[in-house]
Amino acid sequence: MGLNDEPNVLEKTTELIRLLELRSTNVPLQINEYGKIVLCADLASSLLGIGFDKEQALKLSALRKTHYVNNKRMFEKLLDLNKIPSVNDICVQLSLNEVSRKAEELLTLFKAVAGDCDDADHPQYAAMAVFHACRLLKRKVSKTKLMPFSNLRPSQWQQLEHQWERMIEKHHKETNVASKLNDQVDLHQDKNASVIKQKRKEIPDIEDYENWKSRMISLAEAKLQQLEDEGEANCRS
Repeated sequence: MGLNDEPNVLEKTTELIRLLELRSTNVPLQINEYGKIVLCADLASSLLGIGFDKEQALKLSALRKTHYVNNKRMFEKLLDLNKIPSVNDICVQLSLNEVSRKAEELLTLFKAVAGDCDDADHPQYAAMAVFHACRLLKRKVSKTKLMPFSNLRPSQWQQLEHQWERMIEKHHKETNVASKLNDQVDLHQDKNASVIKQKRKEIPDIEDYENWKSRMISLAEAKLQQLEDEGEANCRS
């Protein structure tokens, strides 16, 4: 699964397997040893924020997809790993790091539009934010890879997808327009500031009166001294 170069994952996987054996003594696990190892490696990768090849894992586990997902949830409960996946968690696991920022932006927009939403932290919204971020950024992603993160049935996913499409069509465009207007205002203000600064440079500095007076007296004294010197020179000649 490409985890040979990830010693932390191997250590974490071993740790989870040992912990699972301790906590499942009274819980019969209907799963083979390969499946147990693969699922623990999957959980370890998620905890460490390292990408994990789900398709390859499914093949190695020799489990059906539904059996794989159900056992993974059971393992999470036994190991107290019921962590709600964030946008970043989903992006890391699906190698979609380049859409993480846009997905966070969409999730923030949803929470602002939804207002007081009781289940705003439900993983369905993080998964949907990643899905629509991929659409906006023209990054291909399979719904089948995202849906397990959402804990939704296909019909529920489709309904939520349509809701988000309407939200994005209305509010995301408004946000972009407002952002562009702000950029134009900032540019206009910068131009005005540059013009004012240039005009200030063109206006000559007004000399202080006392300095001007002193300079004029000095010039007059110098001129008078020049005239006296010329007069004395004429008398001698």
